[in-house]
Amino acid sequence: MGNQNTCNPETSQTGDKKTEMEKELDEFLRYHLRFSHIMMLEHIMMMGPERMTLMKTLNQPLINCATEKCQDETVRQWLRQNSESDTFIKLKDMFHFLKKHIDEEEKKNHSDSVDITFLAHGSIRGSMIPASCLLPLSTITDVLLYSPWNCAIYAGAAYGIATGLMKPQHRVFLCGKKDHCQIPNEKHCPIKLPNHWNSMRRAGDQMIPNIMLSPLKPPKDSYWRSFEALTKTHGPPGRNRIIIPFIVPGETSVPFSVVTLALSLVLLSSRFKATVHLAACLSDGSVGQKFDRKYLEEQYVCTIDNTVMTASDDMFSRKFG
Repeated sequence: MGNQNTCNPETSQTGDKKTEMEKELDEFLRYHLRFSHIMMLEHIMMMGPERMTLMKTLNQPLINCATEKCQDETVRQWLRQNSESDTFIKLKDMFHFLKKHIDEEEKKNHSDSVDITFLAHGSIRGSMIPASCLLPLSTITDVLLYSPWNCAIYAGAAYGIATGLMKPQHRVFLCGKKDHCQIPNEKHCPIKLPNHWNSMRRAGDQMIPNIMLSPLKPPKDSYWRSFEALTKTHGPPGRNRIIIPFIVPGETSVPFSVVTLALSLVLLSSRFKATVHLAACLSDGSVGQKFDRKYLEEQYVCTIDNTVMTASDDMFSRKFG
């Protein structure tokens, strides 16, 4: 038998030749079935420290596989350094969550190259990581961030991101305070605003803030409700565009790097390669010392506090013009 803790395919005993993708698919299906079985035992039998230890054990085959398949030494080092930490504690859960979505999308009339948009609540906090950690495997061709650092977004921008309508010229910046804002809206627009989105492939090994995603909470979640209303009014995204609402149990935030790692692994056993788009706020949620604004300006751009990005009316007229 092959080593179950790696993604090296087993040698065929029948002499049948399989493609690499077929072998990877077989291996991941074995992982998936085994994880599903142990996950039931985990919830029934274990609590506290024992549960945490088991969760790390269940994550290890996925981390091992990512380390083997990854071609970027910076990302490989990041995976090795964090393999025993709590960073990847939600990796298994994210893998199962995303596998369900991708399995359903594979039944639709998409081509092999797709755009996947994550719709979530978000913030930046914690330590910095290399931008390349957001695209650990070749199944993800790029990750695009739309909001400037320290900036929130409204549902209009999220709809534009998900549909592909949003272009840099459609950005509008406002004060996010509901009342008593001392700074006019035009002062919330960054002075040196790049005419492109923040590509993590282009950023390479540049350090970026750790992005944390928090679940949407329908039906009362105003961000999600507004997005659904815009979709009903203006229509859903077209072919080759996949929306993944970050609707998961609990209140726990998950590092975006763990989400993209899980997605890159899920995509190994699918026909898709994906460009990933993030429709989430990137406000600075650090406790204590905030991120260095000067550095964030150099990496892409950073807004003043309480800034929100939305989309101009031109974006919607472009769809129907």
